[in-house]
Amino acid sequence: MHAELLTIGSELTSGVTVNSNAAYLARRLAEVGIVCSRQVAVGDERAVLREAIREALGRCGLLVMTGGLGPTFDDVTLETLAEATGRPLIYHPEIAAGIRRFYTRLGRRLQRAAMRQAYVPRGATPLPNPIGTAPGVWLPLADAIVVALPGVPGEMRAIVERFVLPRLKRLGGGAAVETRTLRTAGVAELSIQAILARLRIPDAIQVGLYPHLRMVDVRLTATAPTRRQAQTALRPLETRLRRALGSAVYGSDEDTLEEIVGRLLVARRLTVGVAESCTGGQVCDRLTNVPGSSRYVRGGVVAYHNDVKRRSLGVPVETLERFGAVSAQTAARMAEGVRRLTGASVGLAITGIAGPAGGTSRKPVGLVCLGLSDGRRTRTLQRRFFGDRRSIKTQAAQTALNWLRLFLLKKNTRGNR
Repeated sequence: MHAELLTIGSELTSGVTVNSNAAYLARRLAEVGIVCSRQVAVGDERAVLREAIREALGRCGLLVMTGGLGPTFDDVTLETLAEATGRPLIYHPEIAAGIRRFYTRLGRRLQRAAMRQAYVPRGATPLPNPIGTAPGVWLPLADAIVVALPGVPGEMRAIVERFVLPRLKRLGGGAAVETRTLRTAGVAELSIQAILARLRIPDAIQVGLYPHLRMVDVRLTATAPTRRQAQTALRPLETRLRRALGSAVYGSDEDTLEEIVGRLLVARRLTVGVAESCTGGQVCDRLTNVPGSSRYVRGGVVAYHNDVKRRSLGVPVETLERFGAVSAQTAARMAEGVRRLTGASVGLAITGIAGPAGGTSRKPVGLVCLGLSDGRRTRTLQRRFFGDRRSIKTQAAQTALNWLRLFLLKKNTRGNR
């Protein structure tokens, strides 16, 4: 089955909002064997939307729409869908009752306009919205199925996961699809491509490379008559690719780098303290985004000013004056200082020049110095990043976390302070 995505909202066509819904839907449809052949975004204009719906239904077997299901004047999706398909809107008392319960639960007065959401095209099945008031819609037609979903990402995803994907799987008739994403850090996209060229990729497996800042995701997709056959086809290639990439693979599928670092710290019974200058707390923020991180994160210091580096972290005045705030020597003293201050097993430090000003010929914008101290030895790492200020900060934080991960991989699993 081939699908098309139609995302609706003037905020999308004007560039005010990034269309993350389309990327999510295409990925999830592929995982159940449905190919997304086209993605279209249109504004909140009935004539344009009506034309887009009719054109899509002339091409595809599944049309998935997001946006425009709310109660306000510019939410015109269902009215326009009704016009385009000749299916008038029908009032559903059970949807209305759910809307009333939602408002009562929040202690809010029910607005009359909210009841617009209780109407769906004739012949459609409402799909409950677990976290909002606008239901999704499943509308079977003679030659296609239309699925209409709210544009709010959290609401859309909840309906897709609970109701849309199970229905699509039950339709059957399609091939089984198995996917695996290997998440890498510290290795360039072209290097991965060279490795893939040396491996024999079976015809039944597609490989995609998806680069991010200082990361590359390698997505393997196997298609076969059954899920077991798809898994069997995928497994040998995944094993060979993991072996070839080595420690560059930090996780798979939904793993994050900070989660993996946390697991390694727990497994080795270690804790970490973080001193940050140019990253402004990004590393500590990411580490503490993981539930249960209080087991291994002792604390952090944003030592942006040299006075804080000196007073809180004990960086000697002589070091700052002789080598400067952005130097391997200062990063080393910061790592040692935050380790002492927090009582952590490992101290990690970042200092650099995020730009756009502040660089010199000797120390250009993008220069970042890292320090890592475990009480026995202090290590330093120096890197140069390119991009705008936000990009440099993100790359620095990513590199620091990955450096910590690689350090922990070499530690004995019974390591201690």
